[in-house]
Amino acid sequence: MDSGRILLMRHAEKPADPTDPNLSPAGKQRAAQLANYIPSVFGKPDFLFASAISKRSRRPLETLEPLSTAIGVAIDTDFADQDYSALAHELWSNAKYNGKLIVICWHHGNIPSLADALRAKAGDYPDPWNPLVFNLILQFDIAQGASTVTQVTEPF
Repeated sequence: MDSGRILLMRHAEKPADPTDPNLSPAGKQRAAQLANYIPSVFGKPDFLFASAISKRSRRPLETLEPLSTAIGVAIDTDFADQDYSALAHELWSNAKYNGKLIVICWHHGNIPSLADALRAKAGDYPDPWNPLVFNLILQFDIAQGASTVTQVTEPF
């Protein structure tokens, strides 16, 4: 990937019950709002990635489902949460992502490592990610294989 834009974000709100793998009602509302917000602010995404479903969480997938439905782009869930380096390698090494808009939804614990693998500079992203933050998008603008990161706060 020589150029393009990546939006990296945490999944939407989770329920108080730690055994519930789904989004909370507030999370479902945020996911619905993102389906309108992302295309209107950043344009229509070309690729969507969510960390793979596990027994503990479906939240990244559920966060992107309304957006996927709205824009008609399938969600790739081939990469497990801890496989962030493999996802970054795929994006950097495959020319099909050149000049494209990519949205990635992940678990907060590995977002700093994924941001690093996407060539963000230390200090350009929260590390560690605050576990109470669900409304932050890291916007990676890629030019000549380098990343410039902007933190975008969702207005909802």
